[in-house]
Amino acid sequence: MSYRGKVILLGDAGVGKTSLIARYVDNMFRSEYIQTVGANFLIKEVNLKRIVEKMKRENLEIPSGMSSFTLFYWDIGGQKDKLFVTEYYFLQAVGAMVAFSIANRESFNNLDFWISKMKELSGDVPFIIIGNKTDLQDKRVVHTEEIEKKAKAYGVQYFETSAKLNESVDIAFEDLSIQILNNLK
Repeated sequence: MSYRGKVILLGDAGVGKTSLIARYVDNMFRSEYIQTVGANFLIKEVNLKRIVEKMKRENLEIPSGMSSFTLFYWDIGGQKDKLFVTEYYFLQAVGAMVAFSIANRESFNNLDFWISKMKELSGDVPFIIIGNKTDLQDKRVVHTEEIEKKAKAYGVQYFETSAKLNESVDIAFEDLSIQILNNLK
């Protein structure tokens, strides 16, 4: 038996949502920026046993007969003024990733907006916060302490990633997969 579900990636335009999905699903990175209009999606089959072993989660039980997830990762365009066009894509999500760029203060300040919209349209689904573009440390304007404080306030995990350098991308996606699995029980 294989479980199928939709995971949405939210956040302001230009924070690297498309690059994160492309890196995780296809192990690709494109340096040119092409803005997502509306939504785009990629599919990845996730081997649960491999993830549980890799993340050393011995106490996690994989439901009998379930060996994998097929997750549809929906990259939601980050233009707040066009959100009415994409609200449909939030429905029936089983998990979410809310991303910002560590080099863009406004994208961090808008996390509350994206999380609120996700809760309104998707309900109480597992989610994580991602601070992307750690390859831009010299341009960093959002500091780890304030991000961790926000993540703690929401009771969620926080990951710093670089799609460009392929840093912590798999870990973030796989952690959310485990949370989705836990939520199925």
